[in-house]
Amino acid sequence: MSTDPTQATSARPAPGTPGQPLTPGQVRYALWLLLIIYTLNFLDRQIVNILAGPIKAEFNLSNTQMGLLTGLAFAFVYTVLGIPIARYADRFSSNRVGIIAGALVLWSLFTALCGLAQNYVQLLLARIGVGIGEAGCTPPAHSLISDTAPPEKRASALAFYSMGVPIGTFFAFAFGGWIAQALDWRWAFLLVGLPGILLAAVAWFTIKEPRKLGLIAPPKADAPTLSFGQSLKALGSIRSYWYASFGAAVLAFIGYGQIAFLGIFYGEVHTTPLAQIGLALA
Repeated sequence: MSTDPTQATSARPAPGTPGQPLTPGQVRYALWLLLIIYTLNFLDRQIVNILAGPIKAEFNLSNTQMGLLTGLAFAFVYTVLGIPIARYADRFSSNRVGIIAGALVLWSLFTALCGLAQNYVQLLLARIGVGIGEAGCTPPAHSLISDTAPPEKRASALAFYSMGVPIGTFFAFAFGGWIAQALDWRWAFLLVGLPGILLAAVAWFTIKEPRKLGLIAPPKADAPTLSFGQSLKALGSIRSYWYASFGAAVLAFIGYGQIAFLGIFYGEVHTTPLAQIGLALA
């Protein structure tokens, strides 16, 4: 049996529903396009970190203000909104592709708006907008992949999608620093933000939604489901869940907190050119 997640055979029809399963080519295409979207998601998320030095200098900001800009302003809305979006996408939505495409347009526009900000408050609000948009990417994508890839290849398919994290981070630092040094930090936001709008249109018109095609029984609004409190109680009873969650939280806390100031450190303390900093961090 092939372990390549892009070789997943089809989404399987629910009993008694009409429709032909997705072809292997359609499944591979969906996974590759979702990977590209998630790569852009992390590119737009991380690029502010390599641009932090010139932003701080232009607006004469403190490290506290930069920490808020690169961390809490994004993370709070991203984390909070991710929960209801995930529940809606998995339980009620019959058009998860539409959610992903709409979210992509939203965070791409706000990324571009970061490049047009004339003061700290405007930039802060734009970053909050990026967080709102990006919250609508991974939850419906995970739900869509779970319905698209066969169960025996689902873990590999989700891992394939998750490669967008290192790939997007690489491009954010490598190209963000180079663009900012060659042109300006504002151009970096504009050049990485605007292409997402075109990609959203491609996703909207070309990714097949199994639920709309009748391949997966659509969720029913009156179907019995666990409440949010019941879900937390069920998860809370699993010891390994707490270990994994705590480990992931600490890893994210240290990783995101560190990367937000590495560019500033090398620029201010070692006066390293921005393009060189970006390439090294990438």
